[in-house]
Order: sequence, then structure tokens, then C-alpha cells
Amino acid sequence: MYISNPIYLEKKYFLYYLSPEKVLKFDIDDLFYYSSHKIMQRGSHLFVADYGSQLSVLARYGIKSYAVEGRDYIFANDDHNDLRYENIIVLNRYRGVRQFNFRGFVRYKSVIHIRSNYVIGNYKTEYEAAIAYNKAADILTKKGIKKSFQQNYIEDLSPSQYADLYMKVDISPAIYELKP
Repeated sequence: MYISNPIYLEKKYFLYYLSPEKVLKFDIDDLFYYSSHKIMQRGSHLFVADYGSQLSVLARYGIKSYAVEGRDYIFANDDHNDLRYENIIVLNRYRGVRQFNFRGFVRYKSVIHIRSNYVIGNYKTEYEAAIAYNKAADILTKKGIKKSFQQNYIEDLSPSQYADLYMKVDISPAIYELKP
């Protein structure tokens, strides 16, 4: 089989050469995809052209295009060129949710942006924070704020679990007081 991209196979991973100095490391599971898609780089942004659009390499790991390294994801071994699944740790999977430490415990802050950032609240679980963002977006839309908020989709919860959390989650009073 001929692979036109500069790929070198190792035992459990492969190396993709962007240049002689820049070598990316991927899991062998991604070999078929990257053997048929050329990786390009603009600044520090890595992307592939797929059906006429540019897709971020990090999007394959569930990392959003607006994600910030260190806040939304980290590299376990601090090697930015090691793109194996075991090396990338996604901290914030949902829109408007940020993980932080509070007295030694992991907590989640939910934030929504209208004209500036508004804190919706702090929550014990990532799911509660994501649902709080959805609830705040629903409240603001009903109040007449004209912004298309992208809702968080939480696939790990059943519809009844989602509804229960939606009803229980508290929202900051500041969200209710915002004017359109």
C-alpha cells in the first residue's frame, strides 16, 4: 500500500512528519485517516482539509475550536506533538463550563457570554454546570436576548435524568435580571 503522506510506522503508533523538525505522534488507530488526509499548519493551528472545509486535528479528540490549552485540555506528558489519545486530557467538554479547584476539590463553573461574561454558578459536577448553561440560555432567549446560544448535548444522561437536573440546578439571580 502506498501512502503519499510522510508517515513512518512504529509498533503501536506512527510518526507524521510535517517538516524535518516537526514530528507528530499518533495512535495506530488513526493511520487510515491521516494516510488519506494531509495535515497542514498555520501558526500553531494544525488542520486537515476534509470535503472542502478545514477541520482542526484536535477536534478528533472532542476539543472545541475555541478551547484554550491549560484551561480546556492538557497534554499529559507536556509534549505538544504527542497526539495519542492517552496523552490528551480534555478538562472542559461542554460549552460555558470551566473546571477549577476549590479547597482541594474539583468544581465546575458555568459562564455565559452576552455582552460580557456572566457567572451562572459553581457546581459539583460537570453535568450540572452544562445543564445550568442550557437553562440560562433558555431563560435569556425567553427574555428576548437575541443571540443564538449553542446548547450542550449530554449523551451520558437519560432524558428523565436531564429533566431532573434541569429542574434542580440553581441559576444566579443576575441572569434573571439581565435586560435585552
